[in-house]
Amino acid sequence: MGATASRGTLMTIAATLSLTLTACASEPEDAASPAQAETEPSPEVHRALRFQAQTTDGEQFDGETLAEATAVLWFWTPDCGECSGLASVVAATDQAYENIDFHGVAGRAELEEIQAFEAQNGLEDMTTLIDEYGTIWGGFEVISPPSFVFLRSDGTHTTVSGAMTVSELDETIAQELE
Repeated sequence: MGATASRGTLMTIAATLSLTLTACASEPEDAASPAQAETEPSPEVHRALRFQAQTTDGEQFDGETLAEATAVLWFWTPDCGECSGLASVVAATDQAYENIDFHGVAGRAELEEIQAFEAQNGLEDMTTLIDEYGTIWGGFEVISPPSFVFLRSDGTHTTVSGAMTVSELDETIAQELE
């Protein structure tokens, strides 16, 4: 008899819980409290742009400044052989497009290694963000270097993995950003 009473008690609890959850779910969605509304992300800013990073020259960079920009983000690491070969392509392309912001996003390395890579590859004129914890990489679903993210001023983007020649990079910019 003790087992029957326990089963009956459990069924009563389950029924009560079900009714409580159903009642909570039936509240109108627009009845959010002001505190909830203030913490909701702004629809104008893509979630991947909600980051803060330090640049290799020690400045703070707010990813939301890219919300209405046309930009190319180049994801690299100092130990990536393809990235080293690609650096001159990216630097030349950066110089060729005045209306497009180019930013390096370096990861998986210490500041000294990143700065040495920049100096060896002529990247001192480009803003390089240090993505110490992979937050920016993860936000754009970048898995491995080299990769590019082409950001459009409407907030959309395309991520492309792998190295590119100058003509391939120019063609992709024309296709994605112009």
